[in-house]
Amino acid sequence: MARFFHGASRLLLVCLMAPVAVHSACLDDPARAHELRVLDEAQVIDLMDQHPVVAAPQKLHRIMASLIAASPRLRAGPSIHLLAYEDDELNAYAADHGMVILTSAMWSERQALSDDEVAAVIAHELAHIEGRDSMVEACANLQRLGDPALRIEDARDRMALEMFNPRSPAARAAREELHAQEHAADVRGIELLRRVGRDPAAMVSVLAKIHGTEATGLNLLMGSSHPDVKERLAKAREAAQAVGFNRGDRASPTAPHPTPKAR
Repeated sequence: MARFFHGASRLLLVCLMAPVAVHSACLDDPARAHELRVLDEAQVIDLMDQHPVVAAPQKLHRIMASLIAASPRLRAGPSIHLLAYEDDELNAYAADHGMVILTSAMWSERQALSDDEVAAVIAHELAHIEGRDSMVEACANLQRLGDPALRIEDARDRMALEMFNPRSPAARAAREELHAQEHAADVRGIELLRRVGRDPAAMVSVLAKIHGTEATGLNLLMGSSHPDVKERLAKAREAAQAVGFNRGDRASPTAPHPTPKAR
C-alpha cells in the first residue's frame, strides 16, 4: 500500500496515486476477473486429469458451511464449492471465484487430522477467497512488470522466470506479498475458527503437519511463495493465543463477537 508524505507537491501526489488507481481498476475489472476464472478453471481441469476426483465426506461440507456462515463477506457471495481429489499428500487450494480444493489425505486414517485441523485448512483457504488474493496478486504483478495490458497468464509466466533471479526487485516484491497473504490467511482463519467454536490452535498444529517445522531448501536458495515455516508457526501461535478459546462459547455467525483478548 502506498504511503504519502506530508508536504509533497501536487504533481508528486498524482504520480504516486496513478499506480494505485491502475491497480484498483484492475481489481474491479469484470473482464480481468473472468480472465482469472478461466485460468483457474483450466488449472482445475488439468489437476483433475492427473488425479481421480473423490467425494469429500459430508462432515467437511458441514464444516465449510459453518465457516462461510461466520463471515459476512463470504455469505455475500460468490457461492463456494468444495472439490476433492485422491492424493496421499496434505494439500489445499482456493480459487477466487468460489472453490476450495482438498486432497483426500485431509480425512485419511494415516494423516489422522482432527476435525478442528481440517476446519483450519478450510478456514485458511476461505480467507484467501475473502481477500481475493489471487486477483490482488495478478493485478500487482501486472504493475510490477510495467505492463498493465498484459494477459494474466503471460504475466504469470514472466513472473515465474523472475522468481529465479535473486536480484529481481519484482520477484522480491511478489514474494513479500505472497508471504503477507499467507500470514493474513492464517490469522483470518484463526478468527473464523474461533467464531464457530473450534480451537484456533488447530491452525498451528495443521500448518506444522503440512509444512513441517524447518525451512526448506527452496526457501534458502531463491525464496518461496510461502513464508519461512518457523516464522509462520510463531505468528500463527501468537494469533491463536490472542483470540483465546472456550469450546463452550460457540458464537453465532451473525452475532457480534467479543474483542480478542490481549496477550
